[in-house]
Amino acid sequence: MTAQYAVLDVFYALNTILPLTILLAGILTFWRLSRTSELTVIRSIGLSVWQFIAPILVVCISLGFLNMMVLSPINSALQQHMQKLSYKYEVSHSNPLLFSQHGLWLKEKSDFTQSFINAGYIKKEGKSLFGKNLVIYVTDLKNNFLKRIEAKSATINNKNIALNNVKIINPKLVTETFESYDYPTSLTIDKIEENSSAPETFSFWELPGFISFFEEAGFSARKHRSYFYTLLFMPITLCAMLFISTIFSISPKRNQSNLVFKLSGGVLTGFLIFFLDQIIRAMGASGKLPLFISSISVPVIAVLICITVLLYHEDG
Repeated sequence: MTAQYAVLDVFYALNTILPLTILLAGILTFWRLSRTSELTVIRSIGLSVWQFIAPILVVCISLGFLNMMVLSPINSALQQHMQKLSYKYEVSHSNPLLFSQHGLWLKEKSDFTQSFINAGYIKKEGKSLFGKNLVIYVTDLKNNFLKRIEAKSATINNKNIALNNVKIINPKLVTETFESYDYPTSLTIDKIEENSSAPETFSFWELPGFISFFEEAGFSARKHRSYFYTLLFMPITLCAMLFISTIFSISPKRNQSNLVFKLSGGVLTGFLIFFLDQIIRAMGASGKLPLFISSISVPVIAVLICITVLLYHEDG
């Protein structure tokens, strides 16, 4: 199980690992070319910096799109599997909750019983939640069926579900009907917002649909939209990391004495830009900055500054 979690965590951190990998790989590649004077030879035959980094830029953009379109679906499937492992081995001790395009599912456990609650439709109305076609399965702790509760509609307040037009079916298939019925729960609006399916459990292709569904239900989908923008703008982020490594790594042979200092500066600058990007994105996800601007501003500014520096040094 530990090995499974280790593999899954690698994919979970892919959006962090990929930009830093491009940064370090770029610095290492250009350092080796500089050390062996290959950069000097390349430039002496008339190739500009733009010509020999163009293929690498294509690779970075391709990796960004590969991460967006192929790796994110794989990551989402692995994260869903990790959640199942957490519940199976009781790594997560909270009541599991799933709120997605398929409605609401919640498992609650008490000292003597456990409940499986499903609502096909749910919408936030003020400080309450309104649900339709709600079904509650109640079992003992050994999964023996105790009763099934069906309701046409329900209002979910803190610690209570007020059910309307209720049918209660026992193990002998005897049915009781009620106009209204109260059922205790730990479900709250805050719990749904905090524990709704993590953005990483959705692929790039699924995120737009879930964001629309979540917002139509009256909830904020800022963290999911922020993750969507992270995937969407990954090619620009990778290009920014490549440009930073280029500026600090390409050096003619005569400047080899300060190469170590320049390489260290490149690594430090790349890490600072990356973590600044993470901070700005977090501020956007929390609502302190416009989400689109916070997601794209740092990588675009970094790319523009790097291009300006390269134009100044290479083309005068």
